[in-house]
Amino acid sequence: MKFIFESLVEAPVQQGPEMSEILAKVFTQHLATLEDSLIQDLRHISDAAKYNGGLQIDAVTHLKDNLYRCDYSYDWDIAWTCSGTQESGRVSEKVRFTLDEEGVVTFKFLTLDA
Repeated sequence: MKFIFESLVEAPVQQGPEMSEILAKVFTQHLATLEDSLIQDLRHISDAAKYNGGLQIDAVTHLKDNLYRCDYSYDWDIAWTCSGTQESGRVSEKVRFTLDEEGVVTFKFLTLDA
């Protein structure tokens, strides 16, 4: 999944730990844009689990060359309508991504076949 952020395109890309801070700020400013891509399947919690907001970028880490990792978290809930109870929690996720010299971010989501 590729994303182009204007602020990354306008400035020269300097790969490394300093860029991690810039990327974390850019991602935080564009949470609404990233939300649909970052919120993955919640079936590992329950088939009834739903995203409940609160998406937050926890950290961006430079791994090597143009490869980074984004740690993020968000809230989920389950409304058990039959019993009138509700469960909720917060899940933490990680995704690796690359940043090319033109400022294009490409997320590398892990996909599992059912």
